[in-house]
Amino acid sequence: MITMMVKRLAGVYLAVVGAAVAVHFVLDPLLYEWEAGEGVPTAWIVLDWLMAGGLPIALYVTFMAKRAVDDGSSDLREYLVANTKFFVAVAVALLFVWNALQIEWSAGAQTPDAQVWVFIDVVLPMLFVTVGLDLLNEGEM
Repeated sequence: MITMMVKRLAGVYLAVVGAAVAVHFVLDPLLYEWEAGEGVPTAWIVLDWLMAGGLPIALYVTFMAKRAVDDGSSDLREYLVANTKFFVAVAVALLFVWNALQIEWSAGAQTPDAQVWVFIDVVLPMLFVTVGLDLLNEGEM
């Protein structure tokens, strides 16, 4: 009972954060004038923290799914889906941490790469929403 409730809460969290990032990413050019040299908007800072909170959940869930199909008893489709989601989660987590650390703690005159944020803001919502919906479907059983 508690496990299903935790899965559903984690699924809702991932799906909502993923959808929020996707919507905000699409609306970003309409909301902000980046050429004006303004700092990072508060909404992006909040979304960054929410994404940072969701990445460990996504990594754990995708790792467990990968581990479940690695024994060879599943079909090829399940194997490819589980492994793809896991390695995408790892790649996004590495890029997120690498780029986020450059904001405050970088050595020298490094700055976060805007194109890396674009990649993260495109791929992370797809990952979070699909993993979140998977968790919601598992929580219904």
